[in-house]
Amino acid sequence: GRLYRGDRDPEGLLATVPALATALAGAVTGQFLKSRNSSGYLKAGTMVFAGLICLGLAYLWNLSFPINKNLWTSSFMLLCAGWSLLFLALFYLVIDVWRLRSWALFFVVIGCNSILIYMASKFVDFAYTTHFFFDGLLKNTGAYQPLLWAIAVVFVKWFLLLLLYSKRIFLRV
Repeated sequence: GRLYRGDRDPEGLLATVPALATALAGAVTGQFLKSRNSSGYLKAGTMVFAGLICLGLAYLWNLSFPINKNLWTSSFMLLCAGWSLLFLALFYLVIDVWRLRSWALFFVVIGCNSILIYMASKFVDFAYTTHFFFDGLLKNTGAYQPLLWAIAVVFVKWFLLLLLYSKRIFLRV
């Protein structure tokens, strides 16, 4: 009975449709990547083409229906899908087709337990741990302190994920 933001509800019924479209676009892309009847180069090229089409449609639609993350407009959904497809195509090409994988360990460690670290953030006070280890280092960093603080929090979370990764402990859904 009450709007979340006063004059609108970014998590309401109308914002659910583009959010569902975003999820479906990801599911369709995942099924496409799992198919065995296309080469890696064709898959990457198809994703680039689809990403460019999504970006073009997003900017065209923006003329009458603005790209707005807060409202999760359909033009915003197309923008996100377009950029996601372009980046996924790039990473798919480099990691899976060209097999250049050693540089990606940082991301693999996060991806293996991404749900766990997301859930742990609700129960574990990572800020406290970061203060304990990094306050002395970060206290005199001036204007860069917020950036370095954010990097330190990510490092603490990543180190926990690295420990889990090295012990082969993965949360599966």
